Amino acid sequence: MNKSIYRVLAICLWSLCFSVTAGQQTQHKGDIKDLMHGVWAEFYNDDGKILSYMTYLPEGRFHGYGYLDEDLASYWFADGLWLMSGDQSCIVFTYDSFGIMKEGEPSCVTILSVKEKVLIYRDNEDNSVHTMKRVSTGFIKE
Repeated sequence: MNKSIYRVLAICLWSLCFSVTAGQQTQHKGDIKDLMHGVWAEFYNDDGKILSYMTYLPEGRFHGYGYLDEDLASYWFADGLWLMSGDQSCIVFTYDSFGIMKEGEPSCVTILSVKEKVLIYRDNEDNSVHTMKRVSTGFIKE
């Protein structure tokens, strides 16, 4: 698989966190972290087919899983620690099923906005902006 695609996935995983850029309403760090908890569609196509997911857990862990490049023969799974620092959402890989991401090294993205159903972040390496869509909050609603 292409290393840049894995890098983008890793950066996306880190990003589910924090505050917004100038000119937008500011969110409190705790509020953003709370809003990030749950399952997000990381990569999806125009038809709405979800290719990969990112899960942020309240205890400071993340799980990334799904297909990359619409290659249904290559299912990817990653696990690790998730933390926030300022407007940066950072993940540290402890496991990567393809062994491409560097274990133990933080990978961060800048959180531009987190709402109930949409997360927008900027990739710190190439400045591209990405949108993730919430799949679940992680809680069963009665």
